This record gives sequence, C-alpha cells and structure tokens, in this order.
Amino acid sequence: MFNLKQRFKKVNSVVAVLVLAAVGAGLLTVLAGLLVYRNTRRLISGADWVQHTQEVLTAIQRASMWNERIEYRTRLYRLTGEEEQLNRARSSANLLENSVITLRVLVADNPYQVTNVESLGICSQNLSRVVNTFNMQSTVPELPIQRCQQTINRMLDEEQSRLKERTAVRQQSSLASTIGEFGYVGLSLVGLVVLFGFLLRDAVLRQRVGRQMLLTNERLASSVNALEDKANESALLTFSRDELQLCVDVSQVYESAARSFLRLLPMSSGSLCIINNSRQLVEVVSSWGVAALEDFNPPESCCGLRSGQPRWRQPGVSEIHCTHFVGHLPERYLCLPIVAHGNTLGVLYVQCNTDEDVAAVNARLDGLRQLLQLTGMAVASLNLRTKLESQSIRDSLTGLFNRHFMQISLERELARAARRKQTLAVFMLDVDHFKRFNDTHGHAAGDTALQAIADLFRTNIRTDDIACRYGGEEFTIILPDVSGATAYDRAETVRKSVTSLKVPLEDETYGEFSLSIGIALYPSDGETADLLLRRADQALYRAKRGGRNQVVVYEAGSAVAVQS
Repeated sequence: MFNLKQRFKKVNSVVAVLVLAAVGAGLLTVLAGLLVYRNTRRLISGADWVQHTQEVLTAIQRASMWNERIEYRTRLYRLTGEEEQLNRARSSANLLENSVITLRVLVADNPYQVTNVESLGICSQNLSRVVNTFNMQSTVPELPIQRCQQTINRMLDEEQSRLKERTAVRQQSSLASTIGEFGYVGLSLVGLVVLFGFLLRDAVLRQRVGRQMLLTNERLASSVNALEDKANESALLTFSRDELQLCVDVSQVYESAARSFLRLLPMSSGSLCIINNSRQLVEVVSSWGVAALEDFNPPESCCGLRSGQPRWRQPGVSEIHCTHFVGHLPERYLCLPIVAHGNTLGVLYVQCNTDEDVAAVNARLDGLRQLLQLTGMAVASLNLRTKLESQSIRDSLTGLFNRHFMQISLERELARAARRKQTLAVFMLDVDHFKRFNDTHGHAAGDTALQAIADLFRTNIRTDDIACRYGGEEFTIILPDVSGATAYDRAETVRKSVTSLKVPLEDETYGEFSLSIGIALYPSDGETADLLLRRADQALYRAKRGGRNQVVVYEAGSAVAVQS
C-alpha cells in the first residue's frame, strides 16, 4: 500500500514535472514567437521607411531635374529664339509645381520637410509666374532658380541623412533579430532535448521555422543592398551631371564621361565613339579599361548604329559580330547608340569578359542609359554653343572673321601694342574690278573667287595675324608687332599670290585676279582704331587711283605708291 502510494506520488510528480515542463516550454515557445513576430514587424517597418525615404529622394531629385531644365530651356530660348524651348521651360515649371504637390504628401510626417516643401511651393509658384511672362527681352531667372535649388538641396540633405539613419537602424535590428532568434531557438532546443525527448518532432519543426526566418532576413538584407546600390547609382549620376556641366569643351566631356562610365561599370572596359562632321568616320574619343577598339568607317559597320537600338553580342544570344574590329573579336560586348535632340552622335562600346560581368552591366543598364543621355546632351549643347559662337564672329561665305569681330580685335591689339610699346600694321585690301567679274561670270563664280582669296590670306599670314572680311570684296588684315618694311613685304606676298590664283568652277577655270592694298601703321599713322582704318582706306584709295594691283603705304599728307 505504501509502495503504491509512493509510486502514485512519483507518477503524480512526474506528471506535474511534465506539465510544468510543458507549460515552461509553451511559455518559451510563446516568448520566442512574440520575439520573432516583433523583430519581423520591426524589419518590415524599417524596410518600409527606407523605401519611403527612397521615394522622397526620387521625388526631390525629379524636382531638381525640372528646376534645372527651366534654366536650361530659358537659356536655350534666349540663344535660339525657338518658342518650343520656352514652352518646354513652362512645362518644366508646371511639372515642378506637380512635384511640390507629390512631396507635400510624401513628407507630411516630417515637420522640417513640410516647412521646406512650403518654401519650395512658394518658390516654384514665383518661378512659374516668371517663366509664363518670359520673353526674348527677359533675363534668365537665375535667382528664383537658385532659391528653389537651395531648398531642394536642403531637402536632399535631410532625406539622405534620414536614409543613412534608417539603414543603420535596419541593420542593427536585423543583427539583434538574428541573435535573439538563435538564442531563443537554442534555449528551446536544449530544454526540449533534456525534458521532452518525445517532442523531438516539434523541435524539428521549430528549427525549420527558424531557417525560414533566416531566409527572410537574407532576402530583406538583399533588398537593402539593392536600395543602397540604387542610392549609390543615383549619387554617381548626380555627380556626373555636375561634372559634365562644368566642362567647357567636348574633349573635357569625353574624359569626364569615361571616368563616370568606369565608376558605374568597374567590371567592364569600353570606349566612347563619336561620328565626325563628315558622317563617314567614327572616332574613339575616350576609353576606359582595355577595350580594343579603333576608329572605324563607315558608321553602319556597328550593328548598334545600324539598328539604332542597344545591342548585346554574346554567345547563345546573338552570334553576329560588328565588322569594325581589327584582329581579335571579343565574345561579349554591348553597343549603345548616343542620341541627343533626335540626332545620332555616336556609340558607346562596353566589353565584358564573363557572363557574370554581363549580368552586372544589365543590372545597371538603366543608370548606364541615363549617364549616356547626360553625356549626349552635354556634347550636343557644347557643339551648339560652339556653332553659335562661330556664327557670331565669322563671315558665312569666306570663313574669315567678320567686321564686328575685326573692330573688337583691333581695339584689343592696339591696347596690347601700347602696353608693350610695339608697332602694328593694318591692311585694307580690295579685289580689283570684282564687280565686273561678278557681272560677267555670275555670283556663284564671284563667291568661289572670294573663298579662294580668303584661303590665300590664311595661307600667307601668321597665326597671330587677323584676317577679316570688311564688306563685299574688301578685306582687312591686322598684323601685330611688325615693322613698316615687314608689313610691306607681307602685303606684296599676298598681292603676288592673288595674281597667280586660278579658281576652278564646274568646267571653267578663272584667273587674272589682282589686289590693291593700303597700309597704315601704329603709332606713326594713328593711335586709334578709327583713324588707322581711315588712313589705310585712304592709302587703298590712292592705290586704286594709281592703277590698281599695287601696295601703298600711308604717309602724312600723301601716300607713297610702289608700282608692281
């Protein structure tokens, strides 16, 4: 009876221990589940905040882009007078206001950013009013644009700081979650092994849950890394855009673009290739890595240029090679046409060594296209500016400097000669009997003759000399730092070269051209531009009156003519 009672008590104690162990295990399981749930919610919340911050950054960068386009389009309108550019500037102003509306919704939880958005809204409205009343007499609204950009920069700084903080918090939460989960899982496993061997299956299932959580954490970490890559790519694009805006000529654009492509695609090599003015040759203007590509023609030998679309050549995808290679043919390369304002400027060649490199390039293809678009726009803008500057100082027929530039250059050279105590010569040149030649042979022959004479001037003067078309068949040449004898010898050289000139046009060849030249010297014949030009013209008049085809040097009271 006593043994039965003892066994009963023992059984009851074992049952009590098992019940207590089950309750303890249940409590441990509940606590572990709550921890996992809380950590998971924290990770999801952190990821949501990071994504929200990224959306805000994207909206701010878009607002910055519209703000910059307002300035670019208004400047282009001032240069070209095209109403389309003004309309685009106004459209950009409207899009900037729409961006403000979007930002107002996105940053409603941040009082500091709300204040900035309201400031940006006021600034964008003021800028919109300025753009809507903009015309050719208006000045580019640099101050409103700068104010908007300052507000945008403040917002960018705030959001980038928040992104960094939230990313750090997310990483810390992920680490704490992993440590806590493994700790509780380990504790639960030890308790279950010691106390509940018969519950081994439940422990195995719990372990599987832990593995699933680990996979979830890894996927979340991968998402965070992808967001960080996007942020780095965005920062690189912003930096590259700023660098391209600082370039003053296309050679700087080419070098800056090559550096940016290397930073964006460090796993590759490549070349930036531009079609020359004749549209017959594609020139390699900059490279990075070890891309084996040389100048080639015609442009259609590149499959990307021929199709007008980005094109990969890689085994198993496309086996057709471009025909512009010399020697070894690479296995994997990408050709992206460079297009700006509807014109194809050239092609970007990217070469990869492995399939992994190809995958890495494809992962950054959107950023590559944006960077390529920025490069194309920078090249097109600089080419347009160079063309406009050339048109403003060059004579369209002869390619010589025009009369306005001659006046500016003469004033500058006179000031330089005065500082350095040097002499200076001014030639006034006139093609003899040109009106009769023009009436006899036609304007086409006359234009061809003037172009040929202009080419002779460029051949027979120094680099520092300035040849200009004064008007009609009259020309002016400014010769810094020459003596009177040297100036006369130079004039004679020019005159004799014209007398032997032969101008072919269609089936005929024209000759028997001659020049009359008047010379005035600084400072002996005058110390101002107007006086020197007038006295050189007086000497030219005496050369014409004295029989033409001769050089006359001005002298006070008279001109001395030297007959040919």
